[in-house]
Amino acid sequence: MSFSDILAEATRNVEGAVAIGLVGIDGMGVETVTSDAHNFDHEMAEVELAGLLGSISRTAKTLAAGKIKDIIVEADKQSYLLSLVDADYFLLVALEPGANLGRARYEVKKVVSKLQNIDSL
Repeated sequence: MSFSDILAEATRNVEGAVAIGLVGIDGMGVETVTSDAHNFDHEMAEVELAGLLGSISRTAKTLAAGKIKDIIVEADKQSYLLSLVDADYFLLVALEPGANLGRARYEVKKVVSKLQNIDSL
């Protein structure tokens, strides 16, 4: 199963998912799948949210909180779920208002597990 297949399946399983992408911690997208109904600027989101992840990771280190696992950003018009796959990659899920965040978190855990088992990651 390819990156694209894994991400497309997760996008179908999360009602309200705008996009799901595998992103390097440097903000460079590896693969992103968007739902057909949305025009989503995934490149801007990847770069901006990678910067946020870096800031929060530094803060967690300063506070001796340990390694970041997930970050949730809820806003009026869109929400984002970031989940670390490993030290170099994270999964980005963009959600429309009213999307089921619990279901998104569940699917993200499944996707992260699948991605961690791919040799080329």
